[in-house]
Amino acid sequence: MIEIDQACIQYTNASNIKFEENKKKIIFRNPNRKECLKIQIDGCAIKYGEKCDNLLKVGKAKEQGPEYYVELKGEDVGHALEQIKRTIQTIHNDRSPVMAFIICTNVSPALNTKIQKFKKQLKEKYQAVVVIKERQHEHEI
Repeated sequence: MIEIDQACIQYTNASNIKFEENKKKIIFRNPNRKECLKIQIDGCAIKYGEKCDNLLKVGKAKEQGPEYYVELKGEDVGHALEQIKRTIQTIHNDRSPVMAFIICTNVSPALNTKIQKFKKQLKEKYQAVVVIKERQHEHEI
């Protein structure tokens, strides 16, 4: 993982780690209270260009551990896909497993082909899993 300003990182071992914006929310369940880094990407860790909103890194910054990229989006899922991709390219630790979550207002059926192609690209390049949900989602780490 690239070097990230400490002001952008919140250390936590909370049992529920939440990211929320404009009625969209994702909760990471952490029943074993693993040490995590809750990182503000947009406007803090990355100030310019395409980037997702947040990153939850399990473990210490320089250790291998799952990386959960989060984009809380209105309706422009196509743009959210690009934001996730650019952030992974910039920050990802090549040895860590990757999951990306896009939580949006709604998903247009017209985007299905683009979404499937995007998921395939990230799977091939980063072994990443991409999850797209409407309004809210819970995931156990």
